[in-house]
Amino acid sequence: MTTTPRPTSRTVRALPLLRGLGPGNPPPGRLGRENAVYSGTSAHYSTGEVEGWLSIKTMLSGAAVWETRERRFIVDENCYLILNDRHRYTLRMDSPQQDATTFVLFFRRGFIEEVFRSATSPAARLIDDPEGHVEALGFFERLEPLSGPLGELMRRFRRRLEAGPVSLLESDAWFTRAAEKMLREHRKTDAAIARLPALRPATRVELYRRVLRGRDFLLARPAERIRLDDAAREACLSPYHFHRAFRGAFGCTPHEYLTRHRLDGASRLLRETSRSVTDVCFDVGFESLGSFSSLFRRHMGISPRAFRGAHGRIRKIEEELVPVSA
Repeated sequence: MTTTPRPTSRTVRALPLLRGLGPGNPPPGRLGRENAVYSGTSAHYSTGEVEGWLSIKTMLSGAAVWETRERRFIVDENCYLILNDRHRYTLRMDSPQQDATTFVLFFRRGFIEEVFRSATSPAARLIDDPEGHVEALGFFERLEPLSGPLGELMRRFRRRLEAGPVSLLESDAWFTRAAEKMLREHRKTDAAIARLPALRPATRVELYRRVLRGRDFLLARPAERIRLDDAAREACLSPYHFHRAFRGAFGCTPHEYLTRHRLDGASRLLRETSRSVTDVCFDVGFESLGSFSSLFRRHMGISPRAFRGAHGRIRKIEEELVPVSA
């Protein structure tokens, strides 16, 4: 039986940005039967174990912990989490310093399978058998940086919701685009698994799962001082084996990956907050303002201060534009 989430303290409130959205914050009984955006704000919130739906979990502010029977995921403002349909999990927010705000997309059951079938089947088959059956799809449950294509789509969808009411038809267009990007990432996963140094397919899949555990460890702690041994231990691999497999799967070393993630986090803070460049440098885990500025310029082609100024001008232009649909 599915358990209805109940806050432990403070009432979880729907965000103003969701007012006027057809599928925003529906009753729990409708989740899984329609595409829906769900958002809430609280300092302290927890659920019992619930049976979930295929969903993308993000945080607009603060952090939250989603825990399945196999894994524990810490999601903050710089990453997202995909959880599969009918996978049981718990959610906990416990932030005495500030409220935390979730922003979650729930997919109607069968929706992503319909998108997959439409993208992979011949047109004649789709015409002859419009209701054709597709086996339920499953995704690797892992953290991903919001700086990627799906994260960028989530950011744009959120800003579209902030701009005004969204019809059900337009909402489904956004969900379709999200499903398409999820499927593209799924194909990239298959390619990453194929690159891993193992002979048997089952061994490569298991090795990839372990590498993901180590990468989740990096993504959940971008501001902490992390040693290779720490991430390798989380992956249940030796440091050298983890380093080699990580580079095979993602085309870069764990250090390079974490550096890029920190720079992406710095970019977000420079765009969305007024914190000083020095504060941003230390917030994302760099220990030297000089090295941070040098790395930022090398990767972004512009200094942190110039980046903030440029994006401030872009944001002003965007706010003056009439919102467009997906």
